[in-house]
Amino acid sequence: MTIATIITTEVKTHLAYLVLIAVGIVGFHYWNAEHTQRIIAEQTIKASQQTIQTLQQQIVATNAQAAQKVQVITKIVHDLGPAPTPAQVVAVVPQLTNAPLNARVAVDNPAQVSVDAVPFATLLVQAATDHVNLAACTSNLTAETAIVAQKDVQIVALKKKPSFLKRVEHGLEIFGAGALVTIILIH
Repeated sequence: MTIATIITTEVKTHLAYLVLIAVGIVGFHYWNAEHTQRIIAEQTIKASQQTIQTLQQQIVATNAQAAQKVQVITKIVHDLGPAPTPAQVVAVVPQLTNAPLNARVAVDNPAQVSVDAVPFATLLVQAATDHVNLAACTSNLTAETAIVAQKDVQIVALKKKPSFLKRVEHGLEIFGAGALVTIILIH
């Protein structure tokens, strides 16, 4: 045996070991990256679920408070009856608004109610502003709901990425092609 034959045999043997070691390292790298991503995703999902649960509880509490306030207002209006007198209307105004309207039965026409002009105008401005803001909030809620639906669609699409084994298979194909080229070049 010549030294060249021994070196060639040793190189081929060691090259095979190096290829196996490289395949193991690449495989471990893919597995470790996938494992780390899965753990991070699970932690993110848990935190997100807790946030969602808290927000859902806030929504339920807010809706309950709003329903209770609307029920009080409805009862006040219902207690007035179908044909309330101006005196009855004047009596319930402080229950319906905190505005200092100074509501009173009109002196010149007992069928009408008089209020102070500036607080009444302020109340009307606030009511109009609230109406516009409510319409904007309703529109924004609709848009936000659509955004959430689209994000859910994106999540489903992202979950359809190739499986870990497919990605490893692709990596091994690339590595195998490189190893084959290296072996051919050595010969």
